[in-house]
Amino acid sequence: MAGYLILAPHEGDEQIAGVHFTDGRASADELGEGVLLYFRRHGYEVEPVDDKPAGRTAARSKSRG
Repeated sequence: MAGYLILAPHEGDEQIAGVHFTDGRASADELGEGVLLYFRRHGYEVEPVDDKPAGRTAARSKSRG
């Protein structure tokens, strides 16, 4: 599952659209398209993040034999 790192255009603690910001930073698992558009329109940086462990692929996780 992919998530998002969201950086507010200002520092502070607040809750917007169900996302809690601490010092202007927040993370969220899934966001609706409307929420993503809201953040982007209002100067928030929205970065998709991948929460898969580094170095692990589907091919490696299958057993051989």
